Amino acid sequence: MRKIVTGVLLAVGALGIATGTLAACSLPSGVESGNILTDQLPDNVTADGVLLAAVILSSGDIQAAVEKNIVSSAEVNEARDSILANTLELWRQRAEKDVAVASK
Repeated sequence: MRKIVTGVLLAVGALGIATGTLAACSLPSGVESGNILTDQLPDNVTADGVLLAAVILSSGDIQAAVEKNIVSSAEVNEARDSILANTLELWRQRAEKDVAVASK
């Protein structure tokens, strides 16, 4: 999982493309940006999954990723909302925190 997190964190820089691609989507409606770092996430959402979904949205086949259970549809929704709300950095911070807690 740590390799995935590292790869995702490196790929987040490429998400500028996704912002323009998703401009037609609805306004953010997922986890509030102020609570990404502290709120308990739904069972089908992880910070790693949201970041990975954001990368796949910008450069891959998101439907195939959901069908293969690489990311959940809830993570895709959070990623879209986060791209529009410019809160991917908070998800990156949450992913780092989650990894630190899990490795203790």
